[in-house]
Amino acid sequence: MNREIKNKIYTTINQLHDELDKSYELKKELNFDTNFPELITTETRIKILKEFINIFKLAKKNTKDKLILEKSSNITGRCKLHFSQLKRLKIENYEDNVMFFTTLMRVLYSLSIHHLASGASSPQLSISH
Repeated sequence: MNREIKNKIYTTINQLHDELDKSYELKKELNFDTNFPELITTETRIKILKEFINIFKLAKKNTKDKLILEKSSNITGRCKLHFSQLKRLKIENYEDNVMFFTTLMRVLYSLSIHHLASGASSPQLSISH
């Protein structure tokens, strides 16, 4: 993986950590009794951000494409759940959220394609009985 791609991955991880910090701050401000739907939505967002951070860390370590794709496909369902939560809450920046997470997914798939194009393959685990 070339230096430019690695630098972009580092930048993305830092930005994801910033978003995660903002989400934790928002969660602290929400009241369980009066803001329960927003609290659940924020918790879903936190889980998604943590998953993205972990996947980008795998990409940074040159983890191979199949593992990145597998983890990326796991996060897709959670993103769909988050989108439906946001829509039900009628969040005014719904489209921004959809664009943010969709762009992250596109970047992950692009990284996987880059790994495939560079001839990388998934590490094989051998399990003996």
